[in-house]
Parts: sequence; structure tokens; C-alpha cells
Amino acid sequence: MKRRAFGATGLSVSEIGFGGSRIGGLMARGTTDSGISTLHAAVDAGINFFDTADMYSQGEGEALIGRAFRDRRDKVIIASKGGYLLPARRQLMARVKPLLRPIVRFLGITRENLPSGISGQLAQDFSPGHLTNALDASLRRLSTNYIDVYQLHSPSQSDIASDSFLETLHLLQKLQKAGKIRHYGVAGDWLEDGESASHRGALHSVQGPFGLLDPDPNGLLRAWRDKGIGVIARGCFGGGLLKESLTESELRQRTPKCDWILALRRLAAERQRSMMDLALQYCLRTPGIAVTLLGMRTVEHVRDNIRAYQAKPLTDEEFVACAELQRAFPQPALRS
Repeated sequence: MKRRAFGATGLSVSEIGFGGSRIGGLMARGTTDSGISTLHAAVDAGINFFDTADMYSQGEGEALIGRAFRDRRDKVIIASKGGYLLPARRQLMARVKPLLRPIVRFLGITRENLPSGISGQLAQDFSPGHLTNALDASLRRLSTNYIDVYQLHSPSQSDIASDSFLETLHLLQKLQKAGKIRHYGVAGDWLEDGESASHRGALHSVQGPFGLLDPDPNGLLRAWRDKGIGVIARGCFGGGLLKESLTESELRQRTPKCDWILALRRLAAERQRSMMDLALQYCLRTPGIAVTLLGMRTVEHVRDNIRAYQAKPLTDEEFVACAELQRAFPQPALRS
């Protein structure tokens, strides 16, 4: 596993990182030990960057990472996020999860058919008071006294433009001086959110969606890297839309990007590559990205991702062909 500089932070991160949104939780398959086995398999494969958040699985995602790396904290880089408020329903689920999990498995309930309304409405709070408490809770769950990269979790454009956002950035600076976080940044829903935030104050990192289906027409990734900002790309596989198992009919029902995806499939077939291989190698080839996050819920997911990582790098011709398809199916028309 090759490593790259994470902006100007001095951190050296693996080219692919562990996206921790699906480990643990009520819908998790297997036991807690299987989640820890997945984390151990990732670090044994050379992955040292682990991204999580306080809201993932009602905090269980952080707790699993804390358990997995308690004895080798210095071997991993932990990135977490704060800013969401856990609804009362999810707080209750967190407490009764051990009792509910066997029932969920018996009934065959999945995330896709989870009864509507059970999760509750998510709200956000980026105030200094909330973030201070949220960070302390994350540190306890992670069994550590510092977080390498602490990120504001999906602030809106109005949040970023507000006067209070400057107070939030000032708090992050204070937490860094106190040693509770080493670096800080923003994990945005769109690349433009990271760009807006970077104009409000100095950031050490920006996370945003990027991949074959989420291009960067304005060259933000390279510009951030040149400013010393560590860039974290997520959504490499298009939120599951690049799965080869999806039929054309299923794609048309799910996304207006169907024709784009079908064109990518033809390109992958011509080059004798899998879609997974094409998507990951495209991110690895793109200038400016420090680490590409891949979701991993099982040991087999880790193995699949490592196989895609070890595939042949894209040739110049293949990289250009992917870029031409992005221009043929422009992102702004599909963003909604």
C-alpha cells in the first residue's frame, strides 16, 4: 500500500482509506467481533486512514475503532466528525440495540426496508458548546486522547456563511492547541461546500464526493492540494450505482445518470476492467487527492477493495476517455 502526504499536515496516509459508516449498527451482519476483524484486516492490508463520525451507528462505529486499535493507536490515523444531533429515537435505539439486533436479523429487516420514521429527523449544531461536548464523547468512544483529523460534518452553505462559523473555526484552533485534535477540516456534501469553507478560514483538510460520476470541473482538488490542504475523496463507487449487478432497468429507476453509467460499463468492458477497478484507479490517478475512502463492512469487502487497488493503473488513454465521458454527461444537469 503506497502512502501520500496529507496536505501540509505532516501525516502520511494510505492511498485508500477505511470508510466507517457501515460498521456496527442495528443492521450490521455478524457480531461486534466481526466488525473488529474487518478493521484489523484493513490495517493488516496496509490501510492506516480510518474515517468515522459520532453519528455512525449511534456512536458504535467510533467505539469499534477504539476497541480495534487501542493497543496500536500509533499505527493508525483516525478522522472523525461532529455537528449532528442524535434524535431521541436513535438514542433509544443505541441503548436497546443488543436486544433489537437478534429480532432484526430474524425478521430479515435491512436498511432498505427499515420502517419509515424509526430513525427520527436529523438536526445539526456547530456551536462551540455542542462541538466541545461531542468531541469529548468521541474521544471516550475511540479510547484515545486525541483525534488526528476532526471534521465538521456536512455544514450547509448557510452554516458556512454565518458569523457563528468563524467562532466554530476559532474553537477548532483552541482544541488543536489543547492537543485534543491534531488537524481539522470540513466534510461537505459537495465539493463546493469545502471550497466555501476554505475561504472562511484556514483548513487542514477537505472531504467531498468525487469519482467517475462526481467530477471536479473547477479543479478544486488540485488547488486545495497546492494550498497544503489534505483532500479526502469519498463516493468512489457512486453510492453503489456502479455495481455491475444492477440491470439497466434498475439503473433507470434509481438515477438520471443511467446512460452515463452504461457508457462507463462499455468503456470498462473494452478495456477488460471491472467497474470497481475502473472507478478506483480513476480516483488514484486524479491529481490532488491524498486518500480515497472506500466503504468496508466485512473482511471480504476489504479483500475486494484491495484487489481493485492492485489492478493496473489507468493508462493516459483510459484516463482521458473517462474525462471525456464526464464532459459528455455534465454533472450540473444531473446533480439534483
